[in-house]
Amino acid sequence: MNAFRTSAVALATTLAFGSFAAVAAPSAIAKGPSNAPCATQQAQVDKATAKLDALKAKFAAHPTKKNKKAKKAQAQRVRHANERLNKCLAAHPAAA
Repeated sequence: MNAFRTSAVALATTLAFGSFAAVAAPSAIAKGPSNAPCATQQAQVDKATAKLDALKAKFAAHPTKKNKKAKKAQAQRVRHANERLNKCLAAHPAAA
């Protein structure tokens, strides 16, 4: 009886998750990616800048060598993300 109950619970769970996925999938497809040509690069710049600001705030009280390296690495990521965004904007002047 225990194996039957376990199988029934597994089947019910699978059906529940499957129906949830079926409902969620069309809304995810409907949103889709932004039509702006440089939206991905802009999102990366925003995310990297936010992370850098968070690191600066977090490590302000305890500036260790490891923390300084982390901030330096994140600053470099921000710089590279800005370079990619600028390159994209130069390639798509109408997007600017």
